[in-house]
Amino acid sequence: MQHLIIDSRIREKEYAYLSQFFHVIKLPLSEDVYEEISGHSDIFYAKLKEGIITAPNSKIKPESFATGQSTVQKEYPKDVPYNVCQIGDKIIGSKHTDKSIKPDILVKQGYVKCSIAVTGENSCITSDKGIKMALDKEGIDVLYVEESNIKLLKKDGSVSEMNGFIGGATFVFEHQFVVFGDSHYLSNREKIIEHLHRHQLELVDFKGLDIYDYGGGIVY
Repeated sequence: MQHLIIDSRIREKEYAYLSQFFHVIKLPLSEDVYEEISGHSDIFYAKLKEGIITAPNSKIKPESFATGQSTVQKEYPKDVPYNVCQIGDKIIGSKHTDKSIKPDILVKQGYVKCSIAVTGENSCITSDKGIKMALDKEGIDVLYVEESNIKLLKKDGSVSEMNGFIGGATFVFEHQFVVFGDSHYLSNREKIIEHLHRHQLELVDFKGLDIYDYGGGIVY
């Protein structure tokens, strides 16, 4: 069974579901970044096809992970060197990306992975207009959505006043597109379902739960 690293603030329903498919490892909260992202795997790990790169100060560092050069820190942009994603053979990053990672597409948004939910080898959903424009030029099928009901959490698990991102509020594996909460709270739910259908993904969500941004998940 593969391992899944995910925010330790994950709720019991979500943990129970994912535990059917993975050995779920709850990422301890870090003091090195602000509390809303302190347990987010997309802050401390870059998942690329060639392997996973981890920040030197990540709480969990399996031997199979390579270690990057940049220590993750509180102030932007020092919290985003590993916040990248890969769609097909294209690595998307920013000028703040760790030097051990070589992006093929540069975007202005530092929170790259937060802003992108990868849905296939040539498709994604994003909440950032600049990212959509850059990926459109590469021929990638991009669904742009604006979502105001995605929540971030404080260290104690209470809801922050900050808004979360679509990439961090979802997790894709095999043919499942998991929303961390009830998809009916997404204002673009029907557009998302249509996109998922075209890319042969099944929507999985958790009825009655607010949508939380956990920073996605890292599988190894």
